[in-house]
Formats: sequence, structure tokens, C-alpha cells
Amino acid sequence: MSDSDDILIVFRPAHKGMEKFWGKLEAELLETIWGNGPMTAKRMQYFIGKRRQYAYTTITTMMNHLVKKGILFRTKEGHSFLYSPVMNRDQFLKYAAESMISGLLADFGDTVTPIISKIAIPKKKR
Repeated sequence: MSDSDDILIVFRPAHKGMEKFWGKLEAELLETIWGNGPMTAKRMQYFIGKRRQYAYTTITTMMNHLVKKGILFRTKEGHSFLYSPVMNRDQFLKYAAESMISGLLADFGDTVTPIISKIAIPKKKR
């Protein structure tokens, strides 16, 4: 899957980090894959198990949910599936921001345009 238009995200402004877009376990799974590369559900269970215990079936179910939401894809590897991200973390954040801003402008342009034009992006300190 390479068409990022098929990624299903929900924006929750009050949540922190990737939980703004995904549920708690989904966010943890994505951060783990982005930080460690493609992996099977069994390998994911090992990584997640360092912080908290989940059943293998729970991990598999959640990873398959992320496949259905379009952010992961899976390929058959032996008796298992290898899960890989459709895009890296930075690409996802760019996609999410562009999607939200363009959606707000399309639906509420008169209200949102003055707000967006006032937002100043701080320059990085050298």
C-alpha cells in the first residue's frame, strides 16, 4: 500500500503524542515499529512486553487494525506476517498536518484562514 490517502486517522487535540491520532496501544505499536523496523506480532509482543503485558492475540488484532487503517501493511513470511509502516513517523506527521489543515480550510475557510495566517513557526535556535 502506498497511497497515503487511504490512511484513516482521528485527531484528538487533548491527547499527548501519537495518541492524538491513535489509541494508546496503537500509538505504542507504531512508535515501536518506527523505532525498530518491520516486525512480526511475536517480536512486537517482546518489545511491548518490556513495558506491559499483552496477549499475543491482542497484539495481532491491534496490528491488523493498523493494517485496515492504512498505516501498516503486512507480508507473509513463513508462518507469520511481517508488519511494516506505510510511511515513517515524520512523513506521517506531515501527512496528518496537511490533511487536517486542508480539511479545515475546505470546510471552514473563512474562519480558519485568519487563524492560520497568524501562526508563526518559531525559528530553531543555533
